[in-house]
Amino acid sequence: MPDNSGPDRFNDFLLSLHGTDPFAEVADASEAHRIEHASSLAGGEQECGAFPSSALKMRLLAAIGRATNARRVLEIGGGLGYSAIWFADIVGDGGRVETIDRFTEHVDMIRRYAERFGMGDRITALAGEADDVLPTLDGAYDIVHDDGWFGAQPSYYDRLAGLLRPGGLLVMSNWFLLEHAVTGQSPVDWSQVLGPSWAEDIKSYARRLATDERYQVSFVQRPAVALAYRRPDA
Repeated sequence: MPDNSGPDRFNDFLLSLHGTDPFAEVADASEAHRIEHASSLAGGEQECGAFPSSALKMRLLAAIGRATNARRVLEIGGGLGYSAIWFADIVGDGGRVETIDRFTEHVDMIRRYAERFGMGDRITALAGEADDVLPTLDGAYDIVHDDGWFGAQPSYYDRLAGLLRPGGLLVMSNWFLLEHAVTGQSPVDWSQVLGPSWAEDIKSYARRLATDERYQVSFVQRPAVALAYRRPDA
């Protein structure tokens, strides 16, 4: 829980400037679901993966999406649909958001929440592993939001570039791990989840991404996200 000091206190203040989160219901449901779902999974909460993006992150992406007139979005790691609904609000009438999640129960909940917020005609929820679903999709997407990778470069990394239109934006969550890896300071012993080489794996992925000639990359730590602009000439 927030301790009302440091970054938590600052984040709370920033959120207060915007008033209420329009989709907080889905974020709250995600937190409750993850705890319950974890009891039936060998990998616990991490295997469930229904960690909703922060409202600060989604406000940042909303500004970017609207500024670039994004109309088609692909997401990996849909959870219960919190970020997908934000993206659906961004793309507007006639826009499309496709979101992938490995659990069929998550997909069912995404569809229910999409209808609940009047976004059912904008969101398509797909069940399956990203490695299986991504080859069946056709580009080109304006934004690809990878909220599924965690701990190392994903096996589908190169497929993302093929789905993203030139001039589009690849958005990657979970880059708080990079700060933990570089500083050696973390509230969690990630080796228990990601293995003993987790820190080098994270730094290796950061180097790969930063030197990929297809992208111009920026790493942001608060909120923790990497933004990779797909170069039109690469």
